[in-house]
Amino acid sequence: SAPPTSTPVPPNTLPTAPSDGGIKRGLSYNEAPFTKLFTSSQIGWAYNWGSQTGGDLPAGIDYFPMLWSNKPEHTGSWVDDATAAIAAGASHLLGFNEPDLGSQANMSPQEAADAWKTYIEPFAGKAKLVSPAITNGGAPMGTAWLDDFLAACTECTIDAIAIHIYDSATNVGYFQNYITDVGTKYGKPVLVTEFGASGQPGQQQDFLTQMLPFLDGLASVSHYAYFMDGPGVLANADGTISDLGITYGTTN
Repeated sequence: SAPPTSTPVPPNTLPTAPSDGGIKRGLSYNEAPFTKLFTSSQIGWAYNWGSQTGGDLPAGIDYFPMLWSNKPEHTGSWVDDATAAIAAGASHLLGFNEPDLGSQANMSPQEAADAWKTYIEPFAGKAKLVSPAITNGGAPMGTAWLDDFLAACTECTIDAIAIHIYDSATNVGYFQNYITDVGTKYGKPVLVTEFGASGQPGQQQDFLTQMLPFLDGLASVSHYAYFMDGPGVLANADGTISDLGITYGTTN
């Protein structure tokens, strides 16, 4: 075979790649310009809780469209948007956003299963289909809701599981145990599409410096995104990258 055209990167300088060869670390954003604070050497993917990018993303970053709920304002353009995203290289489609929470998608497991069969299942085999993203709330929310959804959607193609988790920045062990347990319970790749830590800026920095290597090294996690790539978190109000954003982009 031909010799490599470039020198291989030493393995300890980049995060552990997921099974598809990309970078696990991603961005959750509302305004696309904030994604330009990062590059494809730091970030592998991005999403915005919608089905269109809403602007240009950095070159080489995979956009994952989401069907936020079963309401017409989300389903109306979904098939066209998802088809276009897949044609542009999208590897994953994301299911509903926190259907277990009344203030978010607010769907029963059966409603979600019905909508999945109508809008998401037709894309099976064209992209990896990711479950509705559940909160880390207790029953009937969280994994209890997801269990009921999976029971109602036995003939559905669920390629991976999406979870959200929030807690104190000082409670790193809880985050690590919860995420690990989800991977063990479902036996599918886990996408931590939202995680966030409350606390002082220094505590949040410490949290990320512990969590990012953990997530990169946890085989069951295929992708993750801190909440969120916007002012007050990974960015500053003036559009520059924040100290926390620098940590997010550079911690290995």
